[in-house]
Amino acid sequence: MPLKARVSGPVMEIDKLEKGQELPEMEILYDEDMQGRFLAALQEENPWYYSDSPWGGPVTYHPLLDDAPMESAMHCYQYPFSFVHAKQETEFINPLPLGKPARIFTKIVDKYVKRNKGYIVIESLIVDEDGVEIMRTRNHAMIDDERVKEAAKYGLLHVPPSSTAQLGKKTEVDS
Repeated sequence: MPLKARVSGPVMEIDKLEKGQELPEMEILYDEDMQGRFLAALQEENPWYYSDSPWGGPVTYHPLLDDAPMESAMHCYQYPFSFVHAKQETEFINPLPLGKPARIFTKIVDKYVKRNKGYIVIESLIVDEDGVEIMRTRNHAMIDDERVKEAAKYGLLHVPPSSTAQLGKKTEVDS
């Protein structure tokens, strides 16, 4: 199922983002087909990702989870460019069994200006459907307000997220 590029939220601008702001909870699911295409492209042949692993069956290839926090922002705000990653710290806590749903909880924890560019700091926690912690991450990303404002003049407000994951906003109905 392809991701939908349309976002009904506001345009992402550094001055409009608030420290402590929680982004909508996201659900994520990687299946054998999506992971298989990713592994084939990287020529990754570790059997843990497609057959037996020390945790039983196959596990999700951990780099697939790296973009989850930024995907949360891209599904909440209109932003016509990819983020410029300035820094990322990731702690992989437990493997995620392939095909097991997980949830992403994301919060904007800081924002700052460096060399006349705005940066946001986003922290995320990924847990599986049983509440087991999978990953914690902290990302610093540059937001170029001038480019966003210029693109908005021409109607360019959003591009599709880059991840191959099936992501969706968690709604009150889903809870």
